[in-house]
Amino acid sequence: MFRVAVTTTLDRAAGMSAELVAVGLAPVELPCIEVIRGRDEDIARARAACEEADLIVLASSRSLDALWPDGSFPPVGAAVIGPATATSVAERGGTVCAIGNGSLLDLVRSLDVEDARVAIPHAPSTDPRALAELADRCCDLVSVPVYSTAPIGPPGDHVDGAVFVSSSAVHGWALTRSFEGVRVACLGPSTSATLQLYGRDSDVADRRRSYRELAVGLAELVGA
Repeated sequence: MFRVAVTTTLDRAAGMSAELVAVGLAPVELPCIEVIRGRDEDIARARAACEEADLIVLASSRSLDALWPDGSFPPVGAAVIGPATATSVAERGGTVCAIGNGSLLDLVRSLDVEDARVAIPHAPSTDPRALAELADRCCDLVSVPVYSTAPIGPPGDHVDGAVFVSSSAVHGWALTRSFEGVRVACLGPSTSATLQLYGRDSDVADRRRSYRELAVGLAELVGA
């Protein structure tokens, strides 16, 4: 069976692994990133801003885990990137009012926030253009880093392919392994762009940020 590395953190690997199994591929969990929680004072500031905002903008559900580890969410509408983040908000009882399937900048440009107070808890690697445009377009913005990711080299288990859902995971893979001889699938445009820094184009790319579409595309590519 075609073995595919799932390169996200172990606590997030189950969703991608399930989609790979569903299309006849064999997932191998090889974490390439670690998540580092933000400073306590930043967490407190971001949490307070979200509770007072008219809109919360989220590029990743990891912000939710940093701010509300108890699984809650404030009674504030959320604009999010990707179906996975939308699902995480909904499971916490939150309301999703906009879902972007491209970049954060694309999502920001689609929002009507002229008179809104907006909070965006994020990672330090978040596109600064999106943050600047959001600040220009809303009446008040609180932008606080609440977590960061760091690349780590994965084990050397044999795999035929690899799935990357973040740029940090691409960097992590490159610490200990080569992309040569491996079929690569990337979720989102920034992940694909990071892969190109290593002289490699993705064999499968999904801009809609859907784990299922990524798994289906990889299965079709290898004839699974």
